[in-house]
Amino acid sequence: MKGRINELKDHFQNILEKWKEALKMPETEINRDATILRFELAFEVGWKLIQVLAREEGYEVNSPRQAFQQAFVMNWVTEEVIWVDILKARNTATHVYREKYAKALYRD
Repeated sequence: MKGRINELKDHFQNILEKWKEALKMPETEINRDATILRFELAFEVGWKLIQVLAREEGYEVNSPRQAFQQAFVMNWVTEEVIWVDILKARNTATHVYREKYAKALYRD
């Protein structure tokens, strides 16, 4: 299991670095879409990392919401409101085919 955790941590760190790079680029439609994709990847790997870590501690989490709630309870993350916003942003990301949603998500 430790190998899986380290692998997820490495992937998460790599995705976060690429997301930071994308956020520094000038806003164009392509850069905006790439930035949103990086956010989605970070979200997916992040919650799965929390899921694996929680299981190591004996907790079962089966969704992103449960994962972030458990992480907050265990003091792995703070600022619960931000994590709720992140969950909402991830749900919005599924509608980026709508220009207004993509622009709003990118700005946030």
